[in-house]
Amino acid sequence: MQLDRQLIDDPPAWLIRRLTQAAWTLAALGVVAFLIVGANRPANPYLVPANGRVSTKALTGFGATFVTVSAGAGLHTPRRPFCMLLATTTAQQDKGLMNQTSLHGFAGMVFQFAHPTQVAFFMKDTVIPLSIAWFRADGTFLSSTSMEPCPPAEFVCPTYSAGATYQLAIEAAKGSLTSLGIGPGSSVQLSGPCAG
Repeated sequence: MQLDRQLIDDPPAWLIRRLTQAAWTLAALGVVAFLIVGANRPANPYLVPANGRVSTKALTGFGATFVTVSAGAGLHTPRRPFCMLLATTTAQQDKGLMNQTSLHGFAGMVFQFAHPTQVAFFMKDTVIPLSIAWFRADGTFLSSTSMEPCPPAEFVCPTYSAGATYQLAIEAAKGSLTSLGIGPGSSVQLSGPCAG
């Protein structure tokens, strides 16, 4: 194959115009593709702390685990697992999110019970309004509700129950379960530590 040296050394104006048009066309297509696909992400936005970083350390006395959500019909499937606080012992589960003013960058708190249970939850000394979802032993969604803080003057706080036997529960900021992909038809799986 021989190249015409004159075209390389001194390209004609029509060739320069064609190459310039092709470059602008590709750039325009790239912008359109970004607007159609890229600017539409993420499908399930979530809040992060003001400093823009998610905490890398669990609250004292708690572990942290990745939770992978398979969303139900009509819910957005999360693109990544969520890092959540983990309560596995009775002491951790009794304390939960009491006296916390934020979730410290975590998506929520997972209560993992060793055996199926019907333990009810309450909001004593919990100042953050929360939503809770309960899951069967196989990780499938059972039910959910919202929970309001119990006023300090209340002697007896309302309790919130799954209405059936469950083995996992997830507490998250009130109203955020759907943005996590959690709802009817969804399922969750714990997939290992995410913070130390």
